[in-house]
Amino acid sequence: MKSILKFFIVSITIFITIGCGGSDPGVLKTEQLKGGKLIANVPANLLKSELINKGVADKNTTIFGFKAYKIPYTTTDDNGKEVKASGVMVVPTSENADGKTIQKLEYMKAKGLAIVVDCHGTIFSNSEAPSVSIENSISAKGAGVIFSSMSGFITLQPDYIGFGDSKNHYQAYLLKKSSANSVVDFTKAAIAFAKENNIPLVATKDIYLTGYSQGGYVALAALKKFEAEKYHIIMTTPMSGPYLLDPIAQKVLSSNTINVPSFMAAVAYSYALTYNHNANELIQKPFASKLPNLYNGSLTRPEIDKELTKKIKGAGGLFTDSIIANYKGSWFQNELQANSVVDFTPKTPVEMLHCMGDDVIDYRISQATQNAFVNKLGANYVHLTPVEVAITKNPQTKLRLGHIACALPSYKVSAFMFATMRKTTPLGY
Repeated sequence: MKSILKFFIVSITIFITIGCGGSDPGVLKTEQLKGGKLIANVPANLLKSELINKGVADKNTTIFGFKAYKIPYTTTDDNGKEVKASGVMVVPTSENADGKTIQKLEYMKAKGLAIVVDCHGTIFSNSEAPSVSIENSISAKGAGVIFSSMSGFITLQPDYIGFGDSKNHYQAYLLKKSSANSVVDFTKAAIAFAKENNIPLVATKDIYLTGYSQGGYVALAALKKFEAEKYHIIMTTPMSGPYLLDPIAQKVLSSNTINVPSFMAAVAYSYALTYNHNANELIQKPFASKLPNLYNGSLTRPEIDKELTKKIKGAGGLFTDSIIANYKGSWFQNELQANSVVDFTPKTPVEMLHCMGDDVIDYRISQATQNAFVNKLGANYVHLTPVEVAITKNPQTKLRLGHIACALPSYKVSAFMFATMRKTTPLGY
C-alpha cells in the first residue's frame, strides 16, 4: 500500500525526466496503428530503475512499462452538437522487463486485461489535458500510470470537452450530459481501438470507474449512462466530488469570501454559454468581460485566480447583487439542480471516498449524496469511506486532509480496492 502511494507521487518526476522522450523515438514513429497514435512508450526496466533510485521499489517489485495512445473520437455536448474529442489509453507492457514480470503480464494478457476509466479532476489549461500532458512529458496526475504500471490495468483517461482535440469548444464544466457522453463515447472508441490493434481485453463491457474532484462528479454521471447501456461496471470509486451543485452554490453565495474563485466562475461561465444566458447575469464587472480569455485553455488555475477576486458580494465582489438576492428560483439554481448526478439508482457497487478535512468540497456533500442514494433512491451498494480512516485503519483517527492533500491517498485506496476486487472475479489475479 505504501509503495503504491509513493509510486503515484513520483510519477510526476518520472514523466518529466523520461516520459516519451525516454523511449525509442523510432518506436513512436514506426508502430502501425488503426484509429490512434502512440504518444509515449516507457519500457519496464527504465521505469523500474527510476523507482529503485528514488527508493520506491526494489529489485523484487513487479513494475510494468507502459505505452500511451492518443485516441480521437466523436461525442456530443449538452446541446446535442457533435464534438471531435480525444483521450488517452495507457497499456501495461513488459518491454525490457525481467523474466518474472514478462511471465506475469503474459498470464494476465492471456486472460485479458481489465479496464479502469479514470476521470481527471479540474484543469483549466489545455497543457494539463491527459493526451497533451503525457505527450509533452509534463503530466501532473499520473493516475494512468499507477493503475497500469503497478496494477496491470488498461487505463482510459478522456480529455473532456474543451481540451485536447476539442480545445476550441468551451470547457463543459460540471455539466452532466457532456460529462457522461465524453467518458462513455471515449470508452467505446478505446475498446474499438484495442480490438483493431490486438490489445487483449478481459471483456469489452467490464469496467472499473473512478475519478477525483470534478472527476468524481464525472464518474457518477458516466455511471448512469454506462448502466443504461448495459455495461458491467464492476466497481465505481467516486472521490471528493461536487455531486450536489445547488447546496454548494448556496453556501458560496451566502459566504463573504471564496478561497478558489476560479471554480465557481468556471461553473457560471460554462452554464451561461450552455443555457444561452449572459455571464454578466452572474459575474460582476470587470470580471465577466475577462472570462473568455481566462477560460480559453491557455491559463492554469493559479493564473486565473489572480485575475479574479476572493470577495463574493458587494462592490468589487465576484457575483452580482442580483444573483445573490434572487438565486432561489433562478435559471441558475434550476440548471444546477438539474445537473446533480444523484438522480438514479446505481445497480452496481459504488464505494465513495472523501476526506473529512476537505476544505474545498465539504465531506458532508458526500454524506448527503450517499444518504440520497440509499435512503431516497433505494440503492443497495453505495457506501462512503473517509479516506483518513482507510489509510490509518483507525475509525477514531484525528487525521484530517484537505482537498489537495487528499488526492494521492484517495487514488491509493481506490487502486487497492480495484486490485482486491479483481482477485474475486473470474480473472483471479
